[in-house]
Amino acid sequence: MMKLLFDIKVGLVCYWVLIGLLLNSPVAQAQQPHLTYLNSIAVPAFEVDGVKVSELSDLAWDEDEQILYAVSDKGVLFHFELEMSANQIHLVTPIRAITLLNQKGKKLDWRDSEGLEVLNANNGIKGDTELVIALEGVPRVGRFTTQGQLISEYPLPKILQNHKNYRGRNNSLESVTWHPQWGYITAPELPLKKQPVTTHTIYSLKKRWSFPAYPAANSSITALQTLPNGNLLVLERAWSGVMNPLVISLRYLDFKRCNKKGQCPIENVSILSSLFLVDNFEGLTAVRDNLYLMVSDDGQSQFQRTLLTLFRLELPTL
Repeated sequence: MMKLLFDIKVGLVCYWVLIGLLLNSPVAQAQQPHLTYLNSIAVPAFEVDGVKVSELSDLAWDEDEQILYAVSDKGVLFHFELEMSANQIHLVTPIRAITLLNQKGKKLDWRDSEGLEVLNANNGIKGDTELVIALEGVPRVGRFTTQGQLISEYPLPKILQNHKNYRGRNNSLESVTWHPQWGYITAPELPLKKQPVTTHTIYSLKKRWSFPAYPAANSSITALQTLPNGNLLVLERAWSGVMNPLVISLRYLDFKRCNKKGQCPIENVSILSSLFLVDNFEGLTAVRDNLYLMVSDDGQSQFQRTLLTLFRLELPTL
């Protein structure tokens, strides 16, 4: 009997030791996305084609053309050349600035461009790249040429079509990403009027998903990025006045963990918070492999910068 109890105790100890080893193994740790910041570079407020590089809202990298696209709050599409190694951004050079145009080639009336995505950018074919742009003032998602001309509009879910459903003119469509299964996914900056302010909802044409907003006042979605595993990287920004810190949060949404009603848990990947030192990051893009770029909006302020930040994101392996 004593030997049996001894064997049971030893077995339990070995069991918990094994569990501890598993929980601390690289395989277990790989279940959480891991982010490593690599470096940042400030983009000078140069003028290109008579337009000042300022108020950048989102980014998109074109691997085939080796061009970094960016949109600004003023409805301008920028082209940049990017010199980068595996771990460093070395130089960013603006080469074009193009005002967004409608299908007739005239200046687009609704030009508050906030979200940007790129199509056909890594298929080995030059000249077939297209851009998807989300516009805020009049809620729209459109398909554009790389020369800034509207090709066609994507239909929006009915609830996103009416500007009266948003909490304000500047709180509508702030982000867009392209998903291989659901097409475009977009989101209002803040939850719609009839929804809890603490719950974000993202929308494809026929489906929606909800998750808790980051727990800081006015935490709003500023960018979405589809990841290689089909899940999402969500960029949120929270600001509630000069006496409170600006909070930037990068978060990971795993669609497989959402329930049948589209309610999802979300994981915090990286949180930046400071009264003075955090830039107003608004845009994301995948570059190559597991490298990503993030851009801040200088707000045309001498106290803020247009900052490009390179980071590596290692995704769960199982």
